[in-house]
Amino acid sequence: MSRLIGIIIFFLLTACAPQAEKQQVDFKAEEQAIRSISMKWLELEKSRDAAGIAALFTDDGVMIRQDQQPVGQTAIQKFLTEYMEINPEANPNWSIDRIEIATSGDLAIEYGSWTTTSLGPNGTEEDYGKYVTIYRKVDGTWKMSGDIGQSTKPEEASQ
Repeated sequence: MSRLIGIIIFFLLTACAPQAEKQQVDFKAEEQAIRSISMKWLELEKSRDAAGIAALFTDDGVMIRQDQQPVGQTAIQKFLTEYMEINPEANPNWSIDRIEIATSGDLAIEYGSWTTTSLGPNGTEEDYGKYVTIYRKVDGTWKMSGDIGQSTKPEEASQ
């Protein structure tokens, strides 16, 4: 009988014990937060703020560009500063195609399309392509942990 009472007490305590509250993810709010960061990046790009862009990345963040070695967070500012010097009139723009957020709410992927006009020293070139940006939540704030951009512009035929 005492064993039965012990089992009943165990189940009652288990049922009445405070349960760890599972955090619900507000996917619409998280998506909007990511869209805001992406547009902030575009604003910083247009204002030529390489330091501001670098600050959007995680400490272990990586940027990968076509025909370039990947650069880590500490080198992103230098890489962007040099890019902006080579392309003084560059006019970037992009649009988000979709955002996927992990069910945990701490990892997200942004897919999009980009165009950049007024490239090159004379501002006469243009390029366009696709990108993927990976976001991670760090201390409750979305940060970029990876960004990959790929040109989809066909190469011009040699004469």
